[in-house]
Amino acid sequence: MDRPGGADRPGAGTANRPSQLPSKPGAGIADRPGAKPGQRPSTGDVGNFLGIAGGVAAGSALGGAIANRPSTLPAERPGMGNRPGAGERPVRPEQRPDWSERSQGRNEQWNQRVDNRNDAWNQRADNRQQARNDFQQNRDQRWSNLDSAREDRQNWRDQNREDWQKHREDLWSYRGDRANEIWDNTRDFYDNVFDDRWWGACGWGIGWAGNYPANPWWWWRPAVWGTVATFVDAVTPDPIYIDYGMNVIYEGQTVYVDNQPVPAAQYTQPMIDLAVNAEQPPPPLPPAPTPAQGAQPAAAPAAEWMPLGVFALAQEEKGDPIMFFQLSVNRAGVISGGYTSTLTNDQRPVAGQVDKASQRVAWRIGDNTQTVFVTSLANLTQDVSPLAVHFGTTRTQTWLLVRMPEPAPAGQPQKLPEGKIAPPPLKTATKAK
Repeated sequence: MDRPGGADRPGAGTANRPSQLPSKPGAGIADRPGAKPGQRPSTGDVGNFLGIAGGVAAGSALGGAIANRPSTLPAERPGMGNRPGAGERPVRPEQRPDWSERSQGRNEQWNQRVDNRNDAWNQRADNRQQARNDFQQNRDQRWSNLDSAREDRQNWRDQNREDWQKHREDLWSYRGDRANEIWDNTRDFYDNVFDDRWWGACGWGIGWAGNYPANPWWWWRPAVWGTVATFVDAVTPDPIYIDYGMNVIYEGQTVYVDNQPVPAAQYTQPMIDLAVNAEQPPPPLPPAPTPAQGAQPAAAPAAEWMPLGVFALAQEEKGDPIMFFQLSVNRAGVISGGYTSTLTNDQRPVAGQVDKASQRVAWRIGDNTQTVFVTSLANLTQDVSPLAVHFGTTRTQTWLLVRMPEPAPAGQPQKLPEGKIAPPPLKTATKAK
């Protein structure tokens, strides 16, 4: 697979072309208000994620991948079209088709980081073989049980009830296994996404040279809540986590927030407006490297950005991770970053805003105002978090954001996710605006 950002990438230079946007969210689908979170999106929905010409057609290939149809995937895609079977290991980074371009001009520290990361992922794959097989064998039954419980949850929305707690435990057990599957399938295949060269070649990183040797993966850095709360002005120090499907439930024209009914438009529309009306911010740039002795300092970035990390966007139930976000925030609560599809190489800027009163975050992809993503700022400090995807103003679905592990600094061991994923604590009520 060629590195994203090449001169021949699809749609180069078209990120801000409104005529490419689908005319209607979910084209060809009846607008069904209050679709249950977790419902599998149609091909039209997925096409709208991309905001490109022929959204439904583009979504068809993408929807095939999400529905676990490997035949729709390009054969050269590392680890996917030619996914190794049991006991087989993927080829090392230097044996992949894009290695010559990707490694050109890199220093020894960069090579060591790539090698150490690959070794760590191979070790993790060996340790997880049985767990991976168990999840794939039991997936359908577990998901069916969760779906059935969701049908009955109107009778037990109270967090203090044992059946509510049991359902949440089962849901997060599944989400944890699902996240591990996403990590298994992604590994280190896309470490060239959202690195310094990606930003230098994306076409809208104006003024960015694309060479940041101090840390080419600066944008992958995760953030902890305490640091985020201190960095973003006027955000309360207590984190607010949203667990869509548990403490925030969309049902028809009503949203149940901590078991209290709120009109869906009252809860949702302010966040949609926040994303739609956000001006496109500049790309998130790292601090200027420290100049060598006697050299002139480089110009400082126009705004100070804190990276929140790189996330795979995936369905809760199943499907290959092929859509990725890089999200960053500045002190004013502006959200910047990028989106890419590793299937189509489509690349777009991200624009959004933090609502500081509720700590909710809303963003869009490029000029596509028909699809808006909403979660909480505290959720974005977690390795796994649910988010709401709003198609227009009438349809909402729950998807997962799964954080991609940051490449370890040179000389340090690579840390990868291990063990179960704990759900975020729901100690602070999530209030509607």
